[in-house]
Amino acid sequence: MRRIIVAIDGPAASGKSTTAKFLAEKLGYIYIDTGAMYRACALQAKLEGFAIDDLSSIIPMLERIDIKISYSESGNIIWLNGRDVSQQIRTPEISAAASKISAIPSVRYKMVELQRKLGKDGGVVLEGRDIGTFVFPEAEAKFFMVADLEVRARRRYQELKAKGIESRYEDVLQELKARDEADASRSLAPLKPASDAILVDTSNLSIEEQVNKLYEITLRKIAELGESNSPNNSVPDGIEVYLAHSSGYCFGVKRAIQMAREAKVCDKPVYTLGEIIHNPGIVQELEEKGIHVANNVSDLKDSTVIIRSHGITREEYETLQKNNNEIIDATCPYVKRTHTILQKMTAEGYPVVIFGDKHHPEVIGLRSFGNDKTIVVAEDEPPPKINENSLVLIAQTTQKIEKLNELVCKLLPNVFELRVFNTICLTTTLRQKATIEMAKKSDVVIVIGGYKSSNTSALAKLSSQYCPTFHIENEMQLAGVDLSKYKRIGLTAGASTPEEMIIKVYNVILQKSGHFSTVKSIEEIPLFKEESC
Repeated sequence: MRRIIVAIDGPAASGKSTTAKFLAEKLGYIYIDTGAMYRACALQAKLEGFAIDDLSSIIPMLERIDIKISYSESGNIIWLNGRDVSQQIRTPEISAAASKISAIPSVRYKMVELQRKLGKDGGVVLEGRDIGTFVFPEAEAKFFMVADLEVRARRRYQELKAKGIESRYEDVLQELKARDEADASRSLAPLKPASDAILVDTSNLSIEEQVNKLYEITLRKIAELGESNSPNNSVPDGIEVYLAHSSGYCFGVKRAIQMAREAKVCDKPVYTLGEIIHNPGIVQELEEKGIHVANNVSDLKDSTVIIRSHGITREEYETLQKNNNEIIDATCPYVKRTHTILQKMTAEGYPVVIFGDKHHPEVIGLRSFGNDKTIVVAEDEPPPKINENSLVLIAQTTQKIEKLNELVCKLLPNVFELRVFNTICLTTTLRQKATIEMAKKSDVVIVIGGYKSSNTSALAKLSSQYCPTFHIENEMQLAGVDLSKYKRIGLTAGASTPEEMIIKVYNVILQKSGHFSTVKSIEEIPLFKEESC
């Protein structure tokens, strides 16, 4: 029987935790208490004496916090920096703090990354507030559990009383009400049911009835998937179509798009400062949702502004704050890391060379965190003349590692000390290497992604050194491409290319080859393996 992901969301004390535990046991699945992770973060902040709204302390804390989950017959055991804190995180004080700390984007992304690792292979039941909408939007079974506020307050009061925790019913009621409001109003992944979630009102249901209800629905879902999920990805005899490893969305782009899609479009106008990613389809999708592209920061006042994955300049950020804008910072964490390195090295007095395209938004933003000793060098440009004994070299995240190495060799003879930070995104390097290996064994390569995307253009340039290469933005542009003379067709895609577009291109190639079945998921497309060609 197929093992799926079961997502259970809902407000506090709606019964989802207990139901999730028993449901997992009945299915033979692993139960993952995601809320406990945020509670552990809140506990760590308390232990270190940090206020929850002190971002300058909370964000660095995430780098040294270690949260692990183990499993026992009685449920999850939560380990915080090597200590079992399963009981400490269940107090009303930590519950309230957990709601506040979970609204911090940096905290959410660290916890979500861990949750996705734990649940990616299926056979899990996860419960929380954004599992079906944000953590696992692809979950096969989604539930949203609700109950009247007074019913939930009585449940929570009795639960605390059973644990020997002194509390007043009135206080519990107000705490739950405040938490509901905070969870529903946060800008990132607010509490709401997924569009395909099944609503379950537990106000008048016993735990046994809740579990049985979800169990029956889940079994039906598993049976339906078993009948409909027989992939047919064969192609005509003699034709091979493969997808390079690491194709499509990288972590930073996926994160930025999800943040934009989850942004609340109601009270304030919502904008992205520049295109959120270099992909026309996604930009159009957000435009239809009511999220517009603004190119002039001074025009944005009293609005919600989403900062693109490439980041913005320090001056633009200050202007947004000055003009009373709510900022949703979707800058890629790897880009943020280069900002931090540049600021630190500049403060220590080092001149800094940025290896990248000076016209690219990422480099423009990065350059603003330096000073008059910070310069930009593009690929194949001659190295700058340095009149200093020491130098720091960093790179735009989408550059090629081989070109960075070449620049290192050119700079090193001219300085006494050269500090090199490899700020190139690992996914970029893996994607480029996979594309090269595939191009060597292919008759033709189709590169999918926006024309303005530097990393996609780099893939096309690399591939064209080994075989004919076509760079397209969407499947419609294949109409004028004659593929009939090619037997081995390789596909690769840039970091801003959604899986849906890769699937569409693959299906069109099948049709152009005389094969009219289609695939529905990226997993159905054969991956390139060197030994298979």
